[in-house]
Amino acid sequence: MTQIFNKKTINLQPYIFFFVIVSSNLFSQITYSGNVHPLKMIRTSDQSEINLPFRLATINANYTLGAFDLVTNSAIEYRWDGDLSTDLREVYVAYFPDWGEVKVGKQIHAWGMVDGNNPTDNLNAYDYYFMFLPGADRKIGSRSASVNLIFGNYQIETVIIPEHTPNRLTFGEDDFPIQPPMDEPESYVTIEKPLEVGLRLRGSFTLADVGLSYFKGHDRSFSLVGYTIPNSIGFGYIDLKFGFRETEVYGANFVTFLGDFTIRGEGAYFITDNSNNGEWLKIETKAEYLQYVLQGEMTGPYDVALNAQYIGSRILEVEGQTFTRNPDKPFMDLTEDTFTPGMGTPFAMFAENGLSISATGWMFDDRLELSVNSFMNLDENGYMLGGRAFYSPVESWGIVAQLSQFIGDEENPENPFTQLEDFSHIQIGLKYSF
Repeated sequence: MTQIFNKKTINLQPYIFFFVIVSSNLFSQITYSGNVHPLKMIRTSDQSEINLPFRLATINANYTLGAFDLVTNSAIEYRWDGDLSTDLREVYVAYFPDWGEVKVGKQIHAWGMVDGNNPTDNLNAYDYYFMFLPGADRKIGSRSASVNLIFGNYQIETVIIPEHTPNRLTFGEDDFPIQPPMDEPESYVTIEKPLEVGLRLRGSFTLADVGLSYFKGHDRSFSLVGYTIPNSIGFGYIDLKFGFRETEVYGANFVTFLGDFTIRGEGAYFITDNSNNGEWLKIETKAEYLQYVLQGEMTGPYDVALNAQYIGSRILEVEGQTFTRNPDKPFMDLTEDTFTPGMGTPFAMFAENGLSISATGWMFDDRLELSVNSFMNLDENGYMLGGRAFYSPVESWGIVAQLSQFIGDEENPENPFTQLEDFSHIQIGLKYSF
């Protein structure tokens, strides 16, 4: 007996159309950019290679869904000896309501109004391997949450950082000229209250944009906070304790325009106190210091961009003790010369009064970018001269050549520029952007 079954025909075209529309809408919200940038660093003194890590590749990928963004910023670090590592520098969710923005995750914050050397910008630690890169490229992301409220021409931003992130220092790097003051400690004193908070107010007025800020956290560089004497044997057996002092930062900045001339200013007042406690003898340390930057920029002849920065720092007051490694007198009073700030712009360590000057121009329909820059110590001998050329023969591809030459004072080996002389180098690289 033959049975005949009725077959129902299903029209798949509407489903396919729906799937195509949804997929295209989803994927159309994905944006990405980045570059691949192999380079070599060669000393100018003897043409030997400087073997330090560099960012071989970076990629920024964002996904947008309505008022939400998922932002990622990652990099691949590489040494020519074969050492390769990945670094997820940022990954956070951003929400953009009508009244402002909210961000949660690992992120790099940008405070201040001058270019690059911002004494008020202390929310993120610095990566000293990339200290000579601009802006956010030399920072380390931290897990944090921020809320920015916008009221017309005014903004109020609050940042909460639940855990402390220290600077990445160049321990044991023979090719890096300025070494940390000592070997890396085996451990650090645990911070009892690691929560860090920041508040920033900004306003746009007729004559200028003005900002005020406050930040309370812990130093990004470690320092001596205490000691023990095992078994009470004597000072020759002192066990030093290292940690991170608590620091408050009060900041102010502005930017104004005088015709084609732009003036920016920024200053920060730091109050540092060793708040660490434990089952050991505490080394009292209190200090107050200032850092400030004044910047002017304008467009010169042939559309050359000119920029000058004056960078200053002052130790206002210090109180406490420091370790001397002298068994007969292991401790001495802390002075302005022996105190080292643990927070602030790294370039303040090169000079109490420094001047940076740079100029950048473009030629051949912007295919060739030429720039020169210098930084000099206004109080004593020491300066840096640099130049950079970037040529793009075809779209997305570029050839980079850069010179950094440091000149110090041979009679003063402690001069930072003297220590940097052997680091004078040429960078040569190829860059592909996408």
